[in-house]
Amino acid sequence: MKILSLSMLAGASMMLVSEGVWAEQYLPEIASKAPYKKAYAEMLSYPDWVSKAQGTASPVETVSADGKRFTVGHMCKPHDCADNQLIVVFNADGTKSWGLLATRPAEGEAFSKQLLGDPDSVVQGLLNKSFADNNPED
Repeated sequence: MKILSLSMLAGASMMLVSEGVWAEQYLPEIASKAPYKKAYAEMLSYPDWVSKAQGTASPVETVSADGKRFTVGHMCKPHDCADNQLIVVFNADGTKSWGLLATRPAEGEAFSKQLLGDPDSVVQGLLNKSFADNNPED
């Protein structure tokens, strides 16, 4: 029984030491080291149809909002438009863009929406309107 108690105490001590070491690490440190580095990069990457702008698309539109002109485009994943969409808004001279990436895990489920580029409320309105126009049933 004494050996069992010592084993349990040693195990508990190792857990405490392990947790203490872990508490002293920070996200920038672990995100730059294996195995975290790969997982972190995968989290920030987008599918090729998004990152390479190689999706199925409709013609872009020029719209006005809040006294400014914008170009709005809609694109979706080839052969899976119903569940994977990207709306992009460019400023008038094309030097700034914002997006709304909308994906859903299965047909009939709600979209998960991710804003890209930190859009203000005017641009968010354009993104949401374009999404709604292209998804009248959602």
